[in-house]
Amino acid sequence: MIVQVIGQTEIRLSRFDLDDLEIVLENKMMRLSALAMFVTSLGRCTFAVLDHYALRMDVEIENIVTKMTWEFSSDPTKFKVINMDIYWPELPEKRLKSVQRASHKCTIHTTISDCVEINTRVFNRAED
Repeated sequence: MIVQVIGQTEIRLSRFDLDDLEIVLENKMMRLSALAMFVTSLGRCTFAVLDHYALRMDVEIENIVTKMTWEFSSDPTKFKVINMDIYWPELPEKRLKSVQRASHKCTIHTTISDCVEINTRVFNRAED
């Protein structure tokens, strides 16, 4: 999997099919923080559900890209909202709604959904 750190609160995940983990930093000043790792785990867990779903539909998964952003609240500092945009070019139009529902079924999502707002959008096209 490739994790691209775009900013303090933004990452891009791709090539979920790779066994190795590759971290790409937009500039030398960035790091893969613990908070970005947490968000990455949500994206990877969601992909595991989509991978299982893809096997049943016989749809390719190699081109799935997930862009994730997040916001914090304060007092105490914690995640307020996590936004996850899933781009799956091979996904048939008729499967968009079912994949949208399935994307909420990963273990991490169901564990944190009571305390963190998670907004997920699924697109059947390449990312912008």
